[in-house]
Amino acid sequence: MTDTSATDAPRSATAVPPSATAGRFLHSLTPMRSRDPHEEHRVATTLELLYDLTLVIAFGVNGVQMAHALASGHVAAGLAAFGFVQFCTIWAWMSYSSFASSYDTDDWGVRSGVAVQMVGVIMMTTGIPALYEGFEHGWQLHSGNIVVGYVVMRVSLVALWLRAARANPDQARACRIHALWIALAQVLWVGTLFVHLNALSLFIVSVLLFTMELAVPMHLVRRYDHMGWHPHHLAERFGLLTIITLGEVLVGTAQSVTTLYTEHGWSASAVVVLASGVSIALGLWWVYFEVPFGQVLHKHPTRAVTVAYVHFILFASLAAIGAGLHVAALREEGHAVISSTGAVLSVAVPMAVFVIILYALVVAVNLRALGRIYQLMLGLTIAALAGSVLLSLAGVPFAACLAVIVLAPWINVAGVETVGSRDMHKRLEVDA
Repeated sequence: MTDTSATDAPRSATAVPPSATAGRFLHSLTPMRSRDPHEEHRVATTLELLYDLTLVIAFGVNGVQMAHALASGHVAAGLAAFGFVQFCTIWAWMSYSSFASSYDTDDWGVRSGVAVQMVGVIMMTTGIPALYEGFEHGWQLHSGNIVVGYVVMRVSLVALWLRAARANPDQARACRIHALWIALAQVLWVGTLFVHLNALSLFIVSVLLFTMELAVPMHLVRRYDHMGWHPHHLAERFGLLTIITLGEVLVGTAQSVTTLYTEHGWSASAVVVLASGVSIALGLWWVYFEVPFGQVLHKHPTRAVTVAYVHFILFASLAAIGAGLHVAALREEGHAVISSTGAVLSVAVPMAVFVIILYALVVAVNLRALGRIYQLMLGLTIAALAGSVLLSLAGVPFAACLAVIVLAPWINVAGVETVGSRDMHKRLEVDA
């Protein structure tokens, strides 16, 4: 998440991004002046949606690789590689989304910059299998494509920040700080390609470099009083990526059902897994979009970094649920050493993480304790997920355990639809 304000001086605001008035062509270069954070009817552009498609590909490949890693017993390596890829892709996406919320001009310069970032995502995606292989066999960073692709994505944003600095003298310092620290981090990332790092060294270097990139927006939020992005536009971007990530749940469902159907036709297990997978995706979608993130960011703009950074975990947990369903498919095919209980855990654990973190985010943005209804919903959710694991330990088939897992999101839907939504709006101090 990136903040774009540089001083407390009034912002120069552009209500609309078209560049037709700046040159002979419709999308000629225009000064990248800051957009009005209160602009009406601000929505995601088709270019942003096109960019999102590259994350669909990256999430899909990453989920498949993690499923194979878990199924083959490489749990620690699989989780580490999965988290590494998720962070790289989401952080690059998040950085651009917040930048575009403040400075998007929709001219050929912006379009070219986004194209470069899309190239970077695809480059990263080609290196995902090698990354998993390296982690599984000695914890080595074998994939140069991962690092090079990430650097390509970030360098494109450096150019955009410098362009914004040139067009906004009152915000130039903050823009240059972003550009400088992003560039420095990329130089260090490139350096990792030329040194041999063991597991501990790789972990330390990764944490330091990721912390360096995350710290700049946090510093600027503390340093300056107002934000430069559009709260509802940014909330929409989070929501759209949530829907994309929920698609991984549906993909995992399709993989499991396809395997069951191929082996046994439309058996009871195939029907249960199909209904359960779709129900899980629908229930999680329902619960997530009951949180009015746009209104929250509008009323509490200084908490935007919290909202953004917590979404790292939300996105990753949703993608992991899809990978968990794929693990079940691999087990049914006989291509896995993981137990039935392990397969259940691969779905139940990320489900628990998603619900807990979502409620923790509600508390964090309003700095209040959860209401009783949410405490009850959270308790029942954990009970349902724990129950699915206990049933698996008792020898109950995976499909039946998955049907119990389905209760988790729908417990929350029931609570939200009765009194939870009103309670949330009241506690978030926004209009229902």
